Amino acid sequence: MEPLTKIEEKVVGLTETQRAEMYEFARHVGRETLDEVCPALLRVALDSERGLLKNQLGNVIFHLQKNERINTVIGLQKLIDAALIVAPEELFKILESSDADAQELARKIKSIL
Repeated sequence: MEPLTKIEEKVVGLTETQRAEMYEFARHVGRETLDEVCPALLRVALDSERGLLKNQLGNVIFHLQKNERINTVIGLQKLIDAALIVAPEELFKILESSDADAQELARKIKSIL
């Protein structure tokens, strides 16, 4: 297992290819995982020590939340992206303490970082 500091360093330089792979992995989780993980990741994004995401990603997340679409595949994809920016260690804690789909997702995300 790679230390979180190294993962954090790599997240800053996340390529579009890595992001696309990560989004593809997120497409394969079940409804139960979405309902469990998305609210927790939303709290991470909103309660970040690094401040709110005041960029396009933050706007997308706000729009999804406002329209009650945050517990969707797109919501999960954007929340993972945001959590990797603001609190990667929290992202992996949430995924690894959830169901088997979420644990597999954490493993796959770590493999591309």
